[in-house]
Amino acid sequence: MADTGSTGNPRLLVVDDEEGVLFLIVDLLRREGYEVEGFDTGEQALEWLAHETPDLLLLDLKLGDLSAPKLVRRLAERGREFPFIIVTGHGDERTAVDLMKQGAMDYVIKDSGMLELLPGIVRRALAVIERDRKLAAANETIRRREERHQHIIQTALDGFVRFEKSGRLLEVNTALCELLGYAPDEVPGKSVFDADGVAFHEQVREKLAKIEQEGAAHCFTRLLRRDGSYVEVEMSLRGDGNDVFGFVHDISAQRRLEREILAISEDERRRFGRELHDGLGQQLTALELMSHALARDLKLDKSGRAKSADEIAKYTRKAITQTRQLAHGLSPVALEAEGLMAALNDLACETAATGIHCDFQCQPPVDVHDPATATHLYRIAQEAVNNALKHAKASQIILQLEDRGDRVELSIEDNGRGLPGTRSGKSGMGLQVMQHRARLIGGHVTVHSVPKKGVRVVCSVPKQP
Repeated sequence: MADTGSTGNPRLLVVDDEEGVLFLIVDLLRREGYEVEGFDTGEQALEWLAHETPDLLLLDLKLGDLSAPKLVRRLAERGREFPFIIVTGHGDERTAVDLMKQGAMDYVIKDSGMLELLPGIVRRALAVIERDRKLAAANETIRRREERHQHIIQTALDGFVRFEKSGRLLEVNTALCELLGYAPDEVPGKSVFDADGVAFHEQVREKLAKIEQEGAAHCFTRLLRRDGSYVEVEMSLRGDGNDVFGFVHDISAQRRLEREILAISEDERRRFGRELHDGLGQQLTALELMSHALARDLKLDKSGRAKSADEIAKYTRKAITQTRQLAHGLSPVALEAEGLMAALNDLACETAATGIHCDFQCQPPVDVHDPATATHLYRIAQEAVNNALKHAKASQIILQLEDRGDRVELSIEDNGRGLPGTRSGKSGMGLQVMQHRARLIGGHVTVHSVPKKGVRVVCSVPKQP
């Protein structure tokens, strides 16, 4: 609001070239509690307004030296615009109405009822001014807050995205544009589901479907970059009416480090497996052969110790078997493309040996050329089978490996009691490990569970690692 003077009351300026009318209006408004200044010429008013800021002007329509429209125009040219009310005589009502279309707040006619009507007209005008002032202040606060939010979003190190549930992109920040290789003006209007835009992985589509019920979603996935490559990200999404907004954190470096650590771990496991098989295993085999030879010599000598030599050979054979089993467990998947099929078949046979019907299905054959992908898929199958044996009380387990064009799909299905419902909605450690392994090879794990009818774990990964 404009400066209201030392008393805090609204300041008014009255300009009328009829001295009697000017006196009556000024006296009336002062008795109403306003601070009022009055002039009988437009030029005097302009001079005063050059350095004063009233809250409201009351202008005579036809001033002798300067009409109200011209006075208002002169003020506008100087950048000194104020709300105003027109005071006019009979016969000029149409001109006053036209001035209201140009910005006047109201008009009053110089007649016997003017002094009775004028206080109410002034109060209404000042109320509108105060309302507009508060609205302008609120809009300015909102604008500054929005600017601050935009500055925070645009300068954030993580990516930010906002889009309609239909997929149409509304807003992205600089970090996400740089991450995906787009210029900021190229993104709005594209679809998050369009390969020519910021294409979202299928897993994100699944999470978006859950936002309707849960309001928010969190996932690890891959986003398609402009050059056709993928970037691995962690996404937190939240619904807001018809819009979805979220933050995108680049975890590519973290994933590379995790893969390197796991690759080193797998290399060490394979090395230990080879040393067990080729080193300790061969030495134990030599001891077994020596024990058999010793037993034969003792039998020829008719010594009673031949039986002890046979016992040594028998326990040595058991040690050899255990050593080979340990070696196989450390490196179950051969490096050949068909190694995963052989390892899964062995897993099915070992499981069947426990008395549970377990079958491996793979028709036609599926070759997995990347050793890391094959190893992670085997470990996922191993974890799922162990869960079925320990917790599901299943009598049948089916392992299946299928070629889905650009992807390989591994499924492990049992006929057990299904997953128990949890209030927290959090998955168990075994499932989290499976999901983590899948993410490291660019895939994802989904679990389908029906109470008392079993669980189906499906891992889908791209053929290209």
